[in-house]
Amino acid sequence: MIVEKIIETKKSKIKGYPVNSNRASDLGIPCVRYHVLNRTRWEEKSLHDVGLQFIFDMGNEIEEIVLKELAEAGIKVIEQQRSFQWKEYQITGHIDGDIFVNDRETAPLEIKSCSPFVFKAINTIDDLKKGKYAYLRKYPVQLNLYMLMAGKERGVFLFKDKVSGQMKEVWMDIDYEMGEETLKRAEEINKHVAAGTLPDPINEDMWCDRCPFTHICLKDHIGKEVEIDTGELATMLDRLEELKPVVKEYDEIDGQVKELVEGREKILAGDWFVTGKYLEKKSYDIPADIKAQYEKITRYWRRKVQRAA
Repeated sequence: MIVEKIIETKKSKIKGYPVNSNRASDLGIPCVRYHVLNRTRWEEKSLHDVGLQFIFDMGNEIEEIVLKELAEAGIKVIEQQRSFQWKEYQITGHIDGDIFVNDRETAPLEIKSCSPFVFKAINTIDDLKKGKYAYLRKYPVQLNLYMLMAGKERGVFLFKDKVSGQMKEVWMDIDYEMGEETLKRAEEINKHVAAGTLPDPINEDMWCDRCPFTHICLKDHIGKEVEIDTGELATMLDRLEELKPVVKEYDEIDGQVKELVEGREKILAGDWFVTGKYLEKKSYDIPADIKAQYEKITRYWRRKVQRAA
């Protein structure tokens, strides 16, 4: 019953709270509708599951570990968890700390934990701005807001691999264009909240697939012509949802394995024997005008699955 009790404790932490401002950690989400719903209908927000709560708690624990490692290395961090408020745009947030880059100068610091796959993929700010996962794209917007509010020209992310414990620093210069875009988003959110109106959704899979307000947006778009399936489809879709974390882990580890084995013809790793070789594939560079003569349109079905309730 040990694990069961831990799980119950984690579940007790999962609660919804009123949102009275635009959170810096969330403003990287481009959907204004999401932000307005978050502030005006927060009690209808779908809560995350216990698996994600484990991840959140681990992230907090890793942050403490990183701060300890910085202190042991003689690197000073001040203003830990200091709150920010930008009243004009109703923006609030808190930052992990200000790290000293020399005797007098500090830079805003954000500490993030990540999987080995993400750790290897991130080396520059562009890797975050164009990140494969939606949550990665929020990070630069968050740090950029802190730099704007603090009047700092540079900030830094410290990423820690949750498996190996290794760390990586990614520096970011203040991005005024991104800042202007973010502040315009905040202004638009505030206008809708004040007027009691709701903007249209953005309808982008990256952001919509995991949105906690999907059940509200989807109901707005379900028409009377919808076909009701009373067979096994719902059961199969439920099972697919359960398997998503496993598939994600498989893809991440598979990517790491590919990197490790490339160029190595014979490897003995524990009980596993891995062989490999380079293969060649022919390709033809055909001029566009000639290629256009052989263009063919193929019809296919694209599905989109969203939770309706």
